[in-house]
Amino acid sequence: MKKWLYISFAALVLTGCNQEQAQEPATKKAASTAYTSNLNISPVKITEGEEKFAALGNQQIGSVKLKGTLKTTHWLKGVEYLPNKKERTLFTLELEPKKYDTQVRFSQSFSDDKIHLGLDVDDTTVQGDDSFKHLDDYMIRGADFRSRASAATPYNLLMVYHMTTKNGIRGFNLNEVTRPADVPLKKGERIFGIVLSNQK
Repeated sequence: MKKWLYISFAALVLTGCNQEQAQEPATKKAASTAYTSNLNISPVKITEGEEKFAALGNQQIGSVKLKGTLKTTHWLKGVEYLPNKKERTLFTLELEPKKYDTQVRFSQSFSDDKIHLGLDVDDTTVQGDDSFKHLDDYMIRGADFRSRASAATPYNLLMVYHMTTKNGIRGFNLNEVTRPADVPLKKGERIFGIVLSNQK
């Protein structure tokens, strides 16, 4: 009996060692995929002159400063949020891994039955738009922008533009949005955003 107990205990110890060895690569893999970029996103106040100039073109404008280091490629994107808790990309601008001390300006406007989103980074401008069948049916809220500085995460909502055909338009805390699923779409809504993400 003692011999049987000894063998069982030894087998148990060996089994535990094998489990630890099997778990070790998974732990290392999880650590290697952790977010490593060190970038701060800070809102930049729009001047009165900039606001007046934007108003002439019926634009909503905002700006943030990116300061720090991207360790991997990121993308600035104009997106529309979809009912399936995903996003549809209207345009992208690639940011290569390097140090940044850069201001990003973004804008939203309308013409005819289209919504326009755009952004400027250094000397580069990118834009995208989407059409509406009945734009006049929507109550237009305007844009929400980041209100405080924060460290970048894998998904950063910089601006959101919310439209609905119903009463009671809701606002957004942009700093709490960490993925497209955090922007649930209700019936009669269309929601657009400008995002900094490590996924294209």
